[in-house]
Parts: sequence; C-alpha cells; structure tokens
Amino acid sequence: MSSLHDYIASIRIIDGHEHLATPKLRRQDKTGLFGLLHYLESDLIAAGMERNALKRPGIGEEEKAAVFLKYWERTKNTTYARMFRTAMEDLYGMKDWSVNGLLELHGKVLEASADPEKLYRRVLVEKSGIDVAFTLIYTTDMGTPLLRPVMFMDFTYHLRKRNDIAAVEREAGIAVHTLRRYVDAVDAVFDRYVREGMVATKLGHAYWRTLACGKPDEAEAERVFNRLMRDSLNEGVSQPEAQPLQDYLIHHVIRRSVEAGMPIQIHTGHHETSVSGNGNTITNSRVTDLLPLLHEYAEAKFVLLHAGYPYMDEYMSVAKNFPNVYADMTWLYIISPTVAKRALHQLFEMVPQTKLQAFGGDYNYVEGTYAHQKLARKLVGEVLAEKVADGALDEAEAAELAERIFRRNLIELYGLREETGCQ
Repeated sequence: MSSLHDYIASIRIIDGHEHLATPKLRRQDKTGLFGLLHYLESDLIAAGMERNALKRPGIGEEEKAAVFLKYWERTKNTTYARMFRTAMEDLYGMKDWSVNGLLELHGKVLEASADPEKLYRRVLVEKSGIDVAFTLIYTTDMGTPLLRPVMFMDFTYHLRKRNDIAAVEREAGIAVHTLRRYVDAVDAVFDRYVREGMVATKLGHAYWRTLACGKPDEAEAERVFNRLMRDSLNEGVSQPEAQPLQDYLIHHVIRRSVEAGMPIQIHTGHHETSVSGNGNTITNSRVTDLLPLLHEYAEAKFVLLHAGYPYMDEYMSVAKNFPNVYADMTWLYIISPTVAKRALHQLFEMVPQTKLQAFGGDYNYVEGTYAHQKLARKLVGEVLAEKVADGALDEAEAAELAERIFRRNLIELYGLREETGCQ
C-alpha cells in the first residue's frame, strides 16, 4: 500500500484546530526552547515536576535545562515526548540530549523565533504540507494568510464576578447596566470578530464546568446578573449559583453562531493537565451532556473536538446519529496513537465520511504541529491500508476518504476557497 501512503503524504492539509501564536507574537515573546514544551509540560508535571518549575523568577537557562532533563528521563516514553523529540531532531538537528545540547538547541530556537514569517512558511507550508491553519490565540489579527482565527467565546459567559462583566464591557466599548445591554455588548464583540475574519466559535467550558446546559429563561438569568452588578466588592457567586446566567448566554452564543453560519467547536473529553481549571474533572467533558443542545439546534454545525476520549463509544454514537455533529480527531493522535487508530477504525465504519475531520495539531508552536501531522498521516494511512486489505474499501475509495478528511470536508464546512492557500 505504498501508493496510498504516498498519496496521503501529498495531501495539502487544512488544519482545523491550533493554538499557534501569530508570527508577531512569536517574535515579541522571543520564544526559546522552553517555550515549546506545551503538552510535554503536562507529562513532566504528571511525573512529579513542580508546576511552573521552569518559569520561576530568576531561573536561568542552564538550571531550566537541568530540571527538564531530570523529568525528561521519566517521561520520554510518552507520545508527547516523542513529538517533542521528532520536532527538535527533524527541524533543528538535535542530537545531544544533555544540558549543553539543550542550551545549543535553545539558541537555535531563539534564532528561528527572530524571523517567524520564514519559520512558519518553512514549517507549516514546506515541511508539514499545510495550506491554512485555524488558530485560537485570543486575537483576529493573524498577520499571515497561513492562519485563520477561531475565537474563544467562554469569556462572554464565564461570569461569576462583577469584573467578568467589566471585561466584556471593555472589549465591546459599551457601558452595561442590564442583562439586555450585556447581550448587546456580546453581540458587538461577536459581530466584530465576524468582520475581522473569524471562521468558527469555540466553547471550551468543559475545562471549568460541566458541558450540561439547562434552558433558563431571561428572568432566571437576570436575577444572577443583577446580583453580580450589585457586587461592588467583586466577591462573586458560586459556580452553581452562576450557572443559570452562564447557560442563558451559551444558548445566545450558539444562536449567534447559527445566524452567522459559523461552525461551533466544542471541547469534549480529555483535559490538558498544565492548563486545566477544574482539577481535571474529566466527567465534565462527556459528550452526552450536550444532547439537549444538539436536539434543540438542529440547524447548527457542532464540531466536537478530540473524539470525546475517553468517552469515545458514546461520542461515536452521537456523531453517527446527529446530522448537525461533525467528528474531529484534533489532539487524539498524540494522546495515544493506539487509541487514535481504534477511533479511526470505528469512525470509518460508523460515520458518513463527509462528517469527519482528520487533523488539528492543537499545539501552541508550529514545531509541534509538524510532528503531529507527520504522525497523523502515518496512522490514517495504516488504518486505511487495513481497511483495503480487509476488503472494506478499495484503494481509490481509501484515497478519496483521506483527501476528504484532511482537506475537502473542512473547505466545505468552513466555507473556504478550494485553491491552494484557501484565502
């Protein structure tokens, strides 16, 4: 099946989900080696490293390297570590995994970060075969045609204190005194994001509360809102007390996304340890908690991220049965290649091929995206080759499926242009 693998290697990917800094931010941050850890940092923490150990005030690069190596020895078996190694070795020629080797690598990364436009074109376009990547980085100012913005909307409904309302006031430039005026402010922010090129909205609240969403009326939401407005000391309310207001606003964001024709990306399943705000309460991320919303908004386009792992079986059932649900494999390959192959086998057997999206690197640096797409192409190729060998697909059907899930489905769902670059 070398011809199938070769074809998959040639597909120009539409990358559906990243957290890549814009070139401007990468240059401003002067990103070095220890700014590239991302998911690997989660494994280092799980292996016993103190949280933020590499970000302590006054810590030098040599000490960082020594701390890193101590926990690298404990974690180098994981796929997060393998991706880091692949990126550093393929892109920077890393061979010496010692303190001195790491310091030399740090210098190479700093040099690359000084010219991020060159770096991004080399890594994304030339090395990774990616035409465009959707990134969530809290701005619509991408500064390059290689990136398109997806915008987190959590800040518009993650309300528990008066200051949370004030943040939206500032973003919208609208003074808020009532719930209806607050909704106007949310609309102003949303409309500006659309004008500035947003391609989808993102709901990430599984990281800080349950995905389950009730159906409060305006009066229920307004009672909570008014409590926050009277909270002059910014003491806030508990999460259960805040939930009616949050739920009311989640419905509003979904309705606005539908009106704008925007797909809605929703985090489901696994949490990243290094950023989780809910103590890694994984049960908050069950896709079945979304069922009332999926039923209510049949006209919406819900992109459910990460294949719902570890709740994949119920995720598969939901993706199979709901026309408004799109299955997305973002992140899963690097959580576990074994799990990812099982998910691909089941998705190919269960879900219409037009509802499948194969790749989102989900990294905050392009080097990670490179390593991730390399693994994703390999695993998709292996699974499709097995399907051909089993007689479930012929080679032409397998190639068509690969092209769809890596490219065409995203062009159609997100309304991109077909030509290379998808501007």
